[in-house]
Amino acid sequence: MRQFALFLKGTLILTIAGLLSRFLGFFYKIFLAQALGAESMGIYQLIFPVFSVCHALTTSGIETAISRFTAFAKKEERNAYLHAGLFLSLSASLACGMILWTKAPFIASSLLHEARCESLLRILAAAIPLSSIHSCFAGSYLGKKKTGIPATAQLLEQTIRIGTVWLLCSIHIQQGKAITPELAVFGLLAGEAGSALFMLTFTSDPFPNIRSFKKYITKCRELLKMAIPLTGNRLSLTLLQSMEAVLIPLSLRKSGLTTADALSLYGILTGMALSFIMFPNAVTSSISAMLLPVISEEQAKGNKRNISLTIEYTIQFGLIIGILCMGIFLHFGQPLGILFFHEQLAGEFLATLSWICPFLYLTGNLNSILHGLGKTSITFFNQLASILVRILFIVAFVPLYGIKGVLWGLLASQLLLCLLGIRAIMPYVTPTLGLDILIIKPLVALFLSIGGIDLLKHLMPALRTGGEILSLLICICMVAAVYLLILTTFGVWKVIQFSKRSRWL
Repeated sequence: MRQFALFLKGTLILTIAGLLSRFLGFFYKIFLAQALGAESMGIYQLIFPVFSVCHALTTSGIETAISRFTAFAKKEERNAYLHAGLFLSLSASLACGMILWTKAPFIASSLLHEARCESLLRILAAAIPLSSIHSCFAGSYLGKKKTGIPATAQLLEQTIRIGTVWLLCSIHIQQGKAITPELAVFGLLAGEAGSALFMLTFTSDPFPNIRSFKKYITKCRELLKMAIPLTGNRLSLTLLQSMEAVLIPLSLRKSGLTTADALSLYGILTGMALSFIMFPNAVTSSISAMLLPVISEEQAKGNKRNISLTIEYTIQFGLIIGILCMGIFLHFGQPLGILFFHEQLAGEFLATLSWICPFLYLTGNLNSILHGLGKTSITFFNQLASILVRILFIVAFVPLYGIKGVLWGLLASQLLLCLLGIRAIMPYVTPTLGLDILIIKPLVALFLSIGGIDLLKHLMPALRTGGEILSLLICICMVAAVYLLILTTFGVWKVIQFSKRSRWL
């Protein structure tokens, strides 16, 4: 019972912090899109594949290794894994930042095919070591199932980023200067600096002394044994994702669009539509962050039943959230894109991408479960297949069908990734839930809730008053509330409650 309480508490803290951070980030994206415009937004989005490559190379594998080793290490050894990971990650990130600074002109012109990214990459170089500090501490605290500091750091990073960009934009407007993508990257740098300083200031972990040098060398070796394969896998995937990001504007140009139009479409898709789609992922990603240490601990104890129940009800929760969001974006996607971003295309992209929600919100949790089980190679090959499908669609269909080819690729790849993940975890699951609980009842609840709210709007015109945005948000909240209420009448929550009791007794 205590294990479940820790899991629930950690997930709740991360979920609240994630939702607040996504809420702030969502409106920040709206502000940024309106301030920069679609083309500049596309230029800004182009640097994130580079950031992802640097993060994969220097931090991501080490962060996961710290979390997993900390989860089942003795209390007196937990700090050693953190300090060893910090040493490894900071060394790599400082070297990576220097290379990015010196090679920014080449990367911008030859790899990203956009010379205007050079100044953005130089600013980004300074953020890489700061990001590694944040990530290592976050991995350590998640391994300890203490989520308060990582959650606060996440919120602090987002708040500082938004505040910095808003302040810089206000100064530029007052001085009559143009608002450029550089301002957004300065905000990213300030956010990473603030969160890293917070982690260093508020941690109570004592740092090592010279007498314990041999112990930390041993911990470095242990971390590297797990981190190197993870880093290699993630780096390979991130490089392919970066290739995908660069290929989208290039393929759009082959379809007949100008450079400005191609960058605008890329900005609308990645900076606007996908920010909406990823917003609910704050809930499922919080569960994902907590699943790895929990699964690792249960596997170390040999609790196969607990692992099975954890997997099964994680899938159920992901499908409940995913099916609800699919219906909301499919039904309200068009007005959401127009009202918030003043872009009809953003609304069209939202409606098309709504179909990936059930699969998108499941895959992160499935990957964390597989990492917790030590099956990192399986997640690598699954994600590799998914990315290659997207690249195939970009190369084969975008020159002929334009941006639709990108959307089709996203849908096909996400479906494939989810199916491969479910196939991989099935040997660890003894099914107790049927398709009626997992899919049929949520779909029926979705149909009834959307239909009921539309009928209510027709019968009560007062719901359409008070401004378009307010009316739309009220309708979405009512759909979600009715959906959850109908699931309650179907007895779905009783099943989840029973699973909790049986799992943790």
